[in-house]
Amino acid sequence: MLQIGNVEVWTKPILPSGSYAFALVNMGNATPTKVSVVLSDLGLQGISGYNVTEVFDGKYLGLFKPSSKLEVDVNPTGVFFAQATAIP
Repeated sequence: MLQIGNVEVWTKPILPSGSYAFALVNMGNATPTKVSVVLSDLGLQGISGYNVTEVFDGKYLGLFKPSSKLEVDVNPTGVFFAQATAIP
């Protein structure tokens, strides 16, 4: 687990091999929090990158490399949940 201010960041390996699910959980209760995180800080090291999709809406966020920065707003006491599918 990674802590960024009031936001906890959780990752878990999933299939297909090399892919991850990750959640950004806002433990604050006042305002939405803008979170900026580099994928490699989450343990995502795949050189070819990842197709990242927000799980709840199914919204495709794009192709991200390990050095790419993901920026999202997380509602108070809310969660941003995504899947990073490894590109072979």
